Amino acid sequence: MRMIRILALFIIGTMPILFAAVQPWVWSIYCLLMIAAFILHLWTMENQSAFPRVRSLKILVAVFFIWTFFLCIPFPHPVLAFLSPTRSEILSRSWALAGSSPTWETLSYLPRDALCRWAFLLSLGLFFIVVRDLCKERKMLQRIVFLIIGIGLTEAVYGLIQALVPSMGVLWVDYVQSYLGTARGTFINRNNFAGFIEMIWPLALGSTLAIAGRLTSLKEALNSDKLNRQAMMALGIIVFLLALIFTRSRGGIISGLVGFLTFSFLARSGMRAVAKHTRVLLGGIAVLLLIYMTTIGIEPIMKRFLAIRGDGSSRMDIWRDSLPIVRDYPLGIGLGNYENVFAVYNRSFASDKTVIYAHNDYLQLLIETGGVGFLAIIGGFFIFLRKSARRIKQLDFRRDPLRFYLAVGAFSGLISISAHGLFDFNLQIPANCLYFVVLMAVLSACTHPYRPLGFAKK
Repeated sequence: MRMIRILALFIIGTMPILFAAVQPWVWSIYCLLMIAAFILHLWTMENQSAFPRVRSLKILVAVFFIWTFFLCIPFPHPVLAFLSPTRSEILSRSWALAGSSPTWETLSYLPRDALCRWAFLLSLGLFFIVVRDLCKERKMLQRIVFLIIGIGLTEAVYGLIQALVPSMGVLWVDYVQSYLGTARGTFINRNNFAGFIEMIWPLALGSTLAIAGRLTSLKEALNSDKLNRQAMMALGIIVFLLALIFTRSRGGIISGLVGFLTFSFLARSGMRAVAKHTRVLLGGIAVLLLIYMTTIGIEPIMKRFLAIRGDGSSRMDIWRDSLPIVRDYPLGIGLGNYENVFAVYNRSFASDKTVIYAHNDYLQLLIETGGVGFLAIIGGFFIFLRKSARRIKQLDFRRDPLRFYLAVGAFSGLISISAHGLFDFNLQIPANCLYFVVLMAVLSACTHPYRPLGFAKK
C-alpha cells in the first residue's frame, strides 16, 4: 500500500513540471506508471469493487472506450465504404493513383496515434480509481490536496516571475517568442497554464475555509492556532489569482470567475455558519488582489479583453472549417487525428501554418470520436456532476467541514476547466488531463458516505 501512495504522489507532483508532459515519450512513461499503480492497487484490494457503483456511468464510460477502440479496427473495403463513404472514397482515389488493390483499413486515419491516445485515456481512468480509493483515508486525502495546492503555488509563483521579467522563458526554453511577458509556469502556452491554475485555486479556497472547521466566533478564532494557517492559505489564493490574471488569457480569467460563482453557490449553506473573521478574510483577499493589480499594472490585461479580433477571430475560422468534418465523418476519425484531417479542410490559414487543435475541446472530441463517443463521455460526465452536486447538498457542513469544502472546491475546478474548454484545448494537455481526473477522484471520495474526514485526529 505504501508503494501505491508513493507512486500516486509522484505522478501528481511531477507530471506538470516537464512542459506539462506534452512530449509523447514523457506522457507515455506516466501512462505506464498509472497502469502500474492500478495493478498494484488491485493486488492489495480485499473484497472491494474497483469501479464506480453508478451503473449508468459505468455503461457510458465502457461505451466510450469500446467505440474509440472500434475506430482502430481494420475492415474490408466494402464494410468501410458502408461505415464511412468519405474515407472510402479518399482511399479509393489513393489506391487508383498508386495502382494498388484495396486493403483492409480503419475508420481512424492514423490508428497508431489513436491507440496511443486511447491507452493514455484508459490509464487516466484507472488512475482515477486508485486516487479515489486512496482519498478514502483522511491522511492521504490531505496529502494529495496539499500536494496539488503546493505544485499549483510553485507554478503560480514561477508564472508571476515570468510576467515581471518579460525576457524569461519556460525552464531552459527561451527561444519561443510567443507569450513573453505573461505567466506560463512550466507550460509553453499561457491558456493551458490558465486552465491548470483555474482548476486548482477553488480547491485552495476550499482548504482555507475548511481549516476554520467549526469555529463560529471571532474570539474563538483569535485564540486558535488555525488563524495563521488560514491567513497563509489566503495569501496563497492571492498568488493563484494574480497568476491567473497575468496569463492574460481571456478564457482563463472568465472561466476562473465561473468557478468562483459555482463555489459561492454550492458553499452558501456552509458560508452562513462560518465565523465572521473568515468572511472578513475572504473580503481581504479581494482587496489585496485589487491593490496588487493596481500596483503591478492591469493595462496589458485590459488590452487583451478589448482586442476582439486576433485569437478570437482565428478560433472562429478554425471552428467554421472544422464543422464539415463532422458532416463527412459522423462516426469519428480516431483519437488524436484532428491535425491530420483538418489540413484537408483548412480554408482560412496559410498553407505553412499547422493547426493542431480545434481550440474547442468539445468540437475536437466530437470530430475525433463521432456522435457515439461524444454523447457517451459527455453524458457520463454530466451524470457524474449531477450526482456529485446532489451529494454535496446532502453533506453536513458542521459534522465534516473538510469533506464539504473540498468537494465544493473540486466541483468548482471541474466547472472552470469545462467552461474554458469551449474556447481552448486544455484537455489535450496531459498534465491538465491528469489534474482533471484527480479532481474528479477527490470529489468522488468526498461525496460518498465514508467515515468523517478531518485535518487532525480526535
